[in-house]
Amino acid sequence: MNGASTILPAAFFGLKILTLIGLSLYAIFAFVVFRQEQLMASVLDEAFEPMLKIIVVVHFLFSLGLFFLATVIL
Repeated sequence: MNGASTILPAAFFGLKILTLIGLSLYAIFAFVVFRQEQLMASVLDEAFEPMLKIIVVVHFLFSLGLFFLATVIL
């Protein structure tokens, strides 16, 4: 029983690290989407551009907030 009691916390720690790595990749993806929208806005002039910019900024802030929340909770 002693071996199982030491493996379980290590497995949970590994799962926490993998979760944080995945959320950091998601935040990087959200930043790339944010940057692509900025580049697209400088090239194209569309009527829906302000709404798209709001959606992209909210998405990026949500991904950062989710990463920091997971860092605190985990």
